[in-house]
Amino acid sequence: MAQHTRQAGDSTAGGPATREERRRSRPAAVAGLLAALAATALWGFTFVGPVAVAPVNVYYLVMGRYTVFGAVSLAVLAVNAGKTRALGVGNLLNAMHLGAVGYVGFYLLLALSAQTGGGVLASTMTGLIPVTVALVSNFFEKALAWHRLALPVAVIACGLLLVNGVPTGRAGPGNDVVTGAVLGFASCAAWTYFVIVNRMVLQRPAFTVDNTVWTAGIGLGAFCGSLLLVPRAASAGGTSPFSDADVFWSFLAWCVALAALGSWFATWFWNFASKRLPSALMGPIVGMEAVFGALSHLAWEGRPPTLREAGGGLLVTGGVFLCSYVFDRFGGTPPARSSPSAGGRQRSGREGSPGRSSGRSDGR
Repeated sequence: MAQHTRQAGDSTAGGPATREERRRSRPAAVAGLLAALAATALWGFTFVGPVAVAPVNVYYLVMGRYTVFGAVSLAVLAVNAGKTRALGVGNLLNAMHLGAVGYVGFYLLLALSAQTGGGVLASTMTGLIPVTVALVSNFFEKALAWHRLALPVAVIACGLLLVNGVPTGRAGPGNDVVTGAVLGFASCAAWTYFVIVNRMVLQRPAFTVDNTVWTAGIGLGAFCGSLLLVPRAASAGGTSPFSDADVFWSFLAWCVALAALGSWFATWFWNFASKRLPSALMGPIVGMEAVFGALSHLAWEGRPPTLREAGGGLLVTGGVFLCSYVFDRFGGTPPARSSPSAGGRQRSGREGSPGRSSGRSDGR
């Protein structure tokens, strides 16, 4: 049989995506896009957590949040015992390692980056996440031709630089820019790994695990990973959440809110989207987290955005929807389930691609 060369992005392993195929896949893509935006909005909400509980040590907040997330996850796994057994030990450990790397590993590396190289540098490093996810995932999935991906990614990157600020390259007193940048890149790599591998698992044709159970596995891993923060919480200073009753109840309320909204529901929505969208599109959507985080801070501070903040937010938002349009117009074919008529050959496209899997910024 003759083999034909196919260009990445204008076709996939299943052949060129026809207008009719794209039309049929649009409802699932729209649902995935809305779910991904909901996840980034909830992650953005978590940006106000450290400000809301100040001067309580932020490591206590992270541990409290993931303790609640882990407790809810453990209860979900226990209630859904049959689905948990169907998940299997191997898949459960896989979900747990994603929770530990993507949530706690990301946050710890980002915190160390901010401590070593300064907050502006660390914030700018998180702005690289949408770019790295888009580039790395498209390398594996080949969901879109590189020249078609370049413009929306560039627009989003420019917007994130405006929202997060541009590093000066000069170290402040006691700051080590090089070490801070390395740690920032490592945090970026941790979240990129989570996004890509998570989607790879969720889009395996034989993977039929319930989304709620998979989310609970990730939550259990995030809790286990948060135990690594105990020494830092004990040595970082700040007010203890147990210093008095008023501080404790306010702290507990925020832990529950962040765990429910920014951890459980955000992860569930993100997993839902991961089954329906290519990672190269989900990467740019991560950029909306910075926009929603900025909006949350503005609402908390009760002030309008500056011209720079508003311009950056509009660029990120426009870039995300431009990327969505490009994928809808030029992206690959949705996957077809293997069938005898297909000669046992399964096509890989937007869903089910063998390539991979979703990010986040300060709030994950």
